[in-house]
Amino acid sequence: MNTLTHRPFRTLVIGDSILWGQGLHEHEKIHTHVVAALREQQPGLRIMIETRAHSGAIIGEPDEPLRTPPLEGPGAGEVPVKQPTLFQQVEAALGKRRRAPGVDLVLISGGVNDVNAAHLINLLDFSLESRIEDVFHRQMKLLLELVCLRFPNAAVIVTGYYPFFSDLSESEIERAAARALGLPNHGLGGAISGLLVDVLTGDELQRRSAVFVEGAHAGIRQTIHELNDRLPNTAGRLLFADPKFGDEHCIAAPESLLFGVNADLSPQDPLADVRGQACAEHAGSIDVLEQVACPLASVGHPNPAGARRYAEAILLQLRYALPALFAE
Repeated sequence: MNTLTHRPFRTLVIGDSILWGQGLHEHEKIHTHVVAALREQQPGLRIMIETRAHSGAIIGEPDEPLRTPPLEGPGAGEVPVKQPTLFQQVEAALGKRRRAPGVDLVLISGGVNDVNAAHLINLLDFSLESRIEDVFHRQMKLLLELVCLRFPNAAVIVTGYYPFFSDLSESEIERAAARALGLPNHGLGGAISGLLVDVLTGDELQRRSAVFVEGAHAGIRQTIHELNDRLPNTAGRLLFADPKFGDEHCIAAPESLLFGVNADLSPQDPLADVRGQACAEHAGSIDVLEQVACPLASVGHPNPAGARRYAEAILLQLRYALPALFAE
């Protein structure tokens, strides 16, 4: 590590809208805060960052063919599309190389889009817990094993999620946000969709939100534990960053760290207009339901304060993984 000031510190960001920074300006994004903190700790550090994350990305499956190339142009990363998947993002970062020993840090977020918000808020869907187990244990394990093998010298930090709603959420805004999260995804007619969302409020909506976070985090922790036991040279460099959002930080809660919606379902983030234009420009590349969901894609994502909290959680783990960066 004492040689880092003599070469670039290479950072790779793969994942979904969390690490993309949905609705955030570049200077407000999680990875920007992490890089700024590292530069403050080590002023001579030259950091090169490659961001492959984008809105809507799923973990996917190994060797899944790329059917839709990455969207390009202003605001393209704000448009929620499944591909490139996280597996495909890894392969794109590798290029023709089999391994990339020169990468020092890999940041990863993924899984919520594989579970799908429609399953999370649909009262009639009883597959939530089994989907969480499959995504955050089986799929996540395959992904992290690939990352650890392909980037053998990198610290690998996997970020967690958070509950969307709690008993501190304002009920009317909670209902509006639930509609924004779920109505574009499950494809039901407006009346039926609205009825489901109206039924699935209060305690049950909050319970399912908690089930998602607890299951996701348990799966990630179990996966990391199993890989650290089985793979050589992963212990101490494969770590989990839990942002630890509390009830007061949920959508429409008193100290919310998440973007919500206004009463008329309009998004609260500053990139709403940019994203709306990108959604219209790329309408031919996304399906009908994604077109409906696209303008509201910031709902439930970390706001600027939430992004800073994520960065703090990542930096806490980096102190264990790369202690020389934080030495006096």
